[in-house]
Formats: sequence, C-alpha cells, structure tokens
Amino acid sequence: MNAAEGRSRNRRGEGSRLREEIVRAAAEILDEGGSEDAVTLRAVARRIGIAAPSIYRHFTDRDQILLAVVREAFAELKERIEAELAEMDKPDARLRSVCTTYLDFALERPKRYRILFGGVWNAARAAENPEMTPAAEQIGQDVFALLAQAVQDCADAGLSRSTSAFSDATALWAGLHGLAELRPAAPMFPWPDGVLAVLVDRLALLD
Repeated sequence: MNAAEGRSRNRRGEGSRLREEIVRAAAEILDEGGSEDAVTLRAVARRIGIAAPSIYRHFTDRDQILLAVVREAFAELKERIEAELAEMDKPDARLRSVCTTYLDFALERPKRYRILFGGVWNAARAAENPEMTPAAEQIGQDVFALLAQAVQDCADAGLSRSTSAFSDATALWAGLHGLAELRPAAPMFPWPDGVLAVLVDRLALLD
C-alpha cells in the first residue's frame, strides 16, 4: 500500500481540511530544521499520505505553500499578542505587553520565529506573481499594526513624545527583531537586566 492509499479520502466539503494538512506538513518540515529546499511537493505529500498531484487542487506551487506557512505563523503570533493585550488597560502597559509577547514568542518558538523572517519563501518571485503579490504584501502587517497602535495610544495619552507612530513603531520593531536574533546567537554576552525596557523607552520615546 502506498502513502496515498493509506490516507482516507476526504468527504465532500472537506477539501479545506486537506489544505490545512498541506500547510501543517510544510510547517512541520521547517520546524524540524528543514530548509526551504526541504519543502518539496513530494515531501509534503509523503508526510500526509497523498499523491503529490493532489496538492495542485489547493496550491499551484511550493511558493504558495510557503506563503501560507508564513501567514499562519504570523496569525499565531497575532493571536498570542491579542490574548495578552486583553489583560491590559494602560497604554504603556499594552505597549510593553506587545513587545514582551513578541520576544517570548521568538524565545519559546525559535523555529517558528525563523519561519517568519528566515527567508523560507522567495519574496522576489512573489512580487512577480500577480496571484501572490496581494497576499505577500500583507504578510505581518496586522501584527505590526498592533505595535503601531500601541505606540499611538501612548502618544495620545501623553506618555510618549512620538509624532509618527509608524516611524517609531518601525524603529522599535527593528530593535525587537535584533534582540530576538542576538540573544540566542550570543548567549555568553552579559545581557543587562531591563534591556527590553530600555529598548522600548528609547525607541517609543516614552516619558
């Protein structure tokens, strides 16, 4: 019995379940340390027990699968941030919560964080593909919007000197990403206590 025969056939209306399985399989390959090259249609199909041509009913190529993986990883991060924000009232506490949750995600889910920014799909090819460009342009924007809104709320409350929430949130995001990458890369560096607080205070211009 081959892999395709070993998997039960989707009932009518369950095509979306197969799509989810395809994306999950690709994410698992990356989570296990596989490179972008490891995510092939054949490898994904073998993992979930289908024939590779079945994937074409849901994705035209590997880039579309990788794009879906990145979108789902951002959705997971967004869900975690929103859950933490629901517990906060004060604008500065909300901003710090966004930043802390972002870094916690990178620390606790390093492989999934790598999927977000590790270049596991070809952005240049996406920019040339009319079918992918609209979705590619929106990747991560909803997560960034939470950060930018948190900076704006601090400014509106008189807690920040920011005059451009977008610009200052961009600088803060760059700082967070740098810290997320540097801490695991330099574990022997004597990281000072409160480095995140300093980063947020300075880049978000908190008073």
